[in-house]
Amino acid sequence: MIRLRTVLVLLVSVCVFGLLGQGADTQNSLRFSLPPIMGSLPIALGHSWGLFKDAALDMQLVALSDNQARSLALMAGSIDGMVCDVTTALLLYTSGTQVVITSTAYQPQSGSLSILSPSYFRIDSLKDLLARTEKGNTLKSIALTQMSDLEYETDTLLSRLGYTVDPAKDYSYWHDMLQLATFLSLGSVYAAVLPEPYITYISEYPSMNPNAKLIHLSDFQGMTLLPSVIVFRRSVVEKSPDLVARFYTAYRAAIDRINSLTREELIAEGTDQALALFFPGLTKENVPDGIMDHFVIPHFDSPQMLSKTQFEDVLSWARAKRYTWKQPTYEEMTTDRFLR
Repeated sequence: MIRLRTVLVLLVSVCVFGLLGQGADTQNSLRFSLPPIMGSLPIALGHSWGLFKDAALDMQLVALSDNQARSLALMAGSIDGMVCDVTTALLLYTSGTQVVITSTAYQPQSGSLSILSPSYFRIDSLKDLLARTEKGNTLKSIALTQMSDLEYETDTLLSRLGYTVDPAKDYSYWHDMLQLATFLSLGSVYAAVLPEPYITYISEYPSMNPNAKLIHLSDFQGMTLLPSVIVFRRSVVEKSPDLVARFYTAYRAAIDRINSLTREELIAEGTDQALALFFPGLTKENVPDGIMDHFVIPHFDSPQMLSKTQFEDVLSWARAKRYTWKQPTYEEMTTDRFLR
């Protein structure tokens, strides 16, 4: 039975996005959702710089930290596209939502994903962590986003290290990245899997306990992390390819501009948008002095095709986890139409 919360989220999503569409130039508009991940940043900045408007495109951006709400909105046809992870795109498709992966969004670099644990738990290794997790105990778990690339990468890491994962015992599942980071910083979970910029922010944020710090139990060294991807509903790709093409014109312009700016320029021009994306409600005035100095400014590559090998690896994992029984092909879920 579908949970009441899921039904309510779906109804709210339909209502909210329906209201957003009122009065919009629907012939030249796209409704797009941005999760709080690094791959969303060029689109958020490009929108604030007017680059989509310059491309004659009315881009309506909606930033939702809840992955479930975002997926439901796409399923309902309330948004046209979004940035997401490979797993989300795959599970949307296998659940009956016709989506197309049109390109990658951001390729994470080494060190941009970590399993973190507060030092006062005195957990100093993955072996120690897994020995102390308990079934049904959220505190004594590894917190991560459910049915996500983070879960795939964590499973892959632990398997390569020889550990047998029992999700019911070892994991607690979350849908909101900011909530996950907050609970870790409050010591409400033994450990959490987090990407940048959350790693740096909560690691450098002044703790109420001056002797506490976050221990990096793993930075996924030696692993090629999955890129985030851009997906559109198939109907948009087929019926309005010119809008998607204009989206990519503005998107590439945003990437070029970001990569051309100095660190100081990007911080000056992009901090407000970055805070709104990753830490809603937080303002420049609330950011502790000096914390911005610790952030590594990412380089954004031009959009590319998702690797067929990566696609098939995630599909095999999702089927083994019984997240889906279907087996779509790489060719039916991807297109290079806007990359030629």
